[in-house]
Amino acid sequence: MKTILVLEDHASVMMVLRLMLESYNIIEASEAQQALVLFTDHGRKIDLLVADVTLPRSSGIQVALLLRTEIPTLPVILTSGYPLSAWSDRDSADLKRLGSTSLAILQKPFQSQGLLKAVCELTEIGLSETAGTA
Repeated sequence: MKTILVLEDHASVMMVLRLMLESYNIIEASEAQQALVLFTDHGRKIDLLVADVTLPRSSGIQVALLLRTEIPTLPVILTSGYPLSAWSDRDSADLKRLGSTSLAILQKPFQSQGLLKAVCELTEIGLSETAGTA
């Protein structure tokens, strides 16, 4: 069973994500530091990161960059309630650093089919393949 680290700071959104991803092993974090600790606690063995871009003291992109120092090919799904054009300059710069390989971006609200399709594409393709943005 695939293990997904989900980083989402809104409890109601986390609950929906939990339901959408019920067929996967989910590790839940509500803030960046917690996600990093849980990643370490689980032996640095995750198959996918699903992270909200906007967090109170950090961003999902920054967490993705840190996790990719440990797992360079880690697939990442970024979620955001804002279009790319409204992202902060720092988030836009960090997104460029993250690159487009094994990456999907989902704008909230999204349907479960969109999330599950991205999860399947990112975890089933070769880790060096490009999934593009959604």
